[in-house]
Amino acid sequence: MRWKGTLINYLIEQLRDDKIWGKTIEKILIDSKIGIHLAIFNEPYLALIYKGDKKIESRFSINKVSPFRKIKKGDIVILKASGGMVTGAFIAGDIKFFERPDTTCYNEIRENYSKLICSHYDEEFWDVRKKCNYITLIEVTKVVGLDPFRTEKRDRSAWSVLRQGFYNDLLFQQ
Repeated sequence: MRWKGTLINYLIEQLRDDKIWGKTIEKILIDSKIGIHLAIFNEPYLALIYKGDKKIESRFSINKVSPFRKIKKGDIVILKASGGMVTGAFIAGDIKFFERPDTTCYNEIRENYSKLICSHYDEEFWDVRKKCNYITLIEVTKVVGLDPFRTEKRDRSAWSVLRQGFYNDLLFQQ
């Protein structure tokens, strides 16, 4: 898929000379351990990331789909508005995965992460996610805005792995 390479090149071009991101961009050119992802966001969650209120990105799914076990700390997540343009990126901080959480685990996630996820912006947030089997929580760090860019992505998935980072840790391999 050529759009993935085009998007990675755009990211590199936009951030190569950035004081904070410049070294990260150099690293992704030489370090195959760093993964690059594209995440699609609905509002108000994208704006809340830029504002600094949303500190944890959460992805819930019934099936085992990306980013579950596909993202790791230090990976780059490119931000795209649903139906809109790529507008920024962040570096993934700590990551937590939950597989088939029971009610106790689910309630602990809700209690511990609601504010960081900004779930209070949607009254039904937790109710519609009760039956999810896979949960990924991603700490949002080093958010940066980009000049808006239209990508040629055509599928309807809310998460795409543009480049899978290679893991040295055998526990991460499946």
